Amino acid sequence: MVYYGVVSKGCERCRRRKVKCDQRKPACLKCEKSKVECPGYRDLDKVLFRDESERIIRKARQLDQPQPGSVLHVAPGSFRNSIHHSTKEQRSQLRPGLAQEITPEPSSGPENDGLILGHSSPTPSPPALYISCPPSQPVDKLGVSFYFAKYTFNEAPFGGEYHDWLAQSYSEDGSVLQAAIDAVGMAGISNVSYAPRVASRSKERYAKAIAAVNKALRDPVQVVADSTLMAVILLGLYETVNFATSDRYSYWIAHVKGATALLELRGPEQFTRKRGGLLYILIRSQILSACLQQHMAVPHALVRATCQFQTSIIRQQWQRNNVASQASMCEISFRIINLAAAFANREITDVRIVQSKALDIDNDLQAWKARAPSMWGYTAIDASDAVNGAFFDTNVHVYPNLWIAETMNNWRVVRILISKLIIQAEDCSDAPDVKKKAAYLSTITKLSTDICISVSSFTGTPRIISLIRPLYAVALEELNTRRVRLFAIEQLRNIGHCVGMRQTDLLATTVAKTFDENPKDSLTGLTLFTIPLIPFC
Repeated sequence: MVYYGVVSKGCERCRRRKVKCDQRKPACLKCEKSKVECPGYRDLDKVLFRDESERIIRKARQLDQPQPGSVLHVAPGSFRNSIHHSTKEQRSQLRPGLAQEITPEPSSGPENDGLILGHSSPTPSPPALYISCPPSQPVDKLGVSFYFAKYTFNEAPFGGEYHDWLAQSYSEDGSVLQAAIDAVGMAGISNVSYAPRVASRSKERYAKAIAAVNKALRDPVQVVADSTLMAVILLGLYETVNFATSDRYSYWIAHVKGATALLELRGPEQFTRKRGGLLYILIRSQILSACLQQHMAVPHALVRATCQFQTSIIRQQWQRNNVASQASMCEISFRIINLAAAFANREITDVRIVQSKALDIDNDLQAWKARAPSMWGYTAIDASDAVNGAFFDTNVHVYPNLWIAETMNNWRVVRILISKLIIQAEDCSDAPDVKKKAAYLSTITKLSTDICISVSSFTGTPRIISLIRPLYAVALEELNTRRVRLFAIEQLRNIGHCVGMRQTDLLATTVAKTFDENPKDSLTGLTLFTIPLIPFC
């Protein structure tokens, strides 16, 4: 989808006459006073964004094609400038907890600008690059088009006002979001189309985005603005898109910590509007992912923000509209992460205590699903007559919408984690319960299969990024069959090809290596590799 800027929301007659329309429905006031039939309103989604992904990728490839008489010779390594984060003292009491301010510095190590997604290892850089002069359409425009096509969407709950705000904010002069969106979009294009020059431009925009964020952090108004938090979230997404080696992990963590501090600084006021709740959801998953990987308990800032969100009018409205469940899976996730951290840090050494807490958590997870809105279930459709390989199984699961499908996959991942912990505790007990262990083994297999079946629902949509975490868990779980694990690995690579995320190929390659290594357990495996599991933005 190509972003075509801010457009008029008025009816066709008012737009043609170039007068302000009150946008009243079913007919505007001006047409009514003129006693003329109002022609109605156009679908702004079709005007603002048009699906031109293939054209965008072709444009990006043309950017790196040599043209006679207009080439620029570039020596190897010229594009190997990276961004480094330095820790500084706080400059203002307006930013408690924001001790890390980001400044662009040269990278301490080489980066591979020539990575082609789908390969198990980076391809070597050519001796020299020949880059043509820019095409007629600026690279920045290609970046924003790719971003809105691949990394965002206009569906509940992230549709409507939130989506309009994101597009409007990009168009505003001096917007803190503009450079961040450009950086993410151009990074994705460069990965999909092998365009090192576009990658270099994306790094320039990334540095500009960091400067814009640092400026906003010094402003008492902008520091708590929605655009500032969203910009930091996008900086984290940029690191995920460009994540080819674990060397970049510390940069992603720096952005997550900064966003956590902002979340606390914004206070309960952020939950007086829908957009604040949505931004909280986006950053919450990143914080929890970092905690799980680093064996850390959930930070107090997130706990406080969650308590504020749970009692907010926004969440109550979502519950009435069946967007949110009555019970909170988020709070259950907190308990799992805290238990895993306590066990890993040997704060709890008694296996019986671990098993007891894990069983309580699993009971609550099952109760959460039982209390979920009835419409959150899926419909199983027979797909046995479909073309071989079109679906994972002979059945296809159809969900009411992708938000529900994503929520259920998150629930499955959490249950896989806790089920594996219960099995591990059972193995360590003096008298293992064989039936209990077999039941949880069956649970893991069933949940993993359901995740694989859900892939077809997300294919071809920006929501496909939400599958990265579930597929990684399925692929790494050695209790799953080889067929299931290989399918998950293949889908991770496909996501990388589709949306230009280096991270997915690294995940797939990392998991493939465990096939012969036989890791001791999946819980350790899921936190062993320092790879950010960032959700969709």
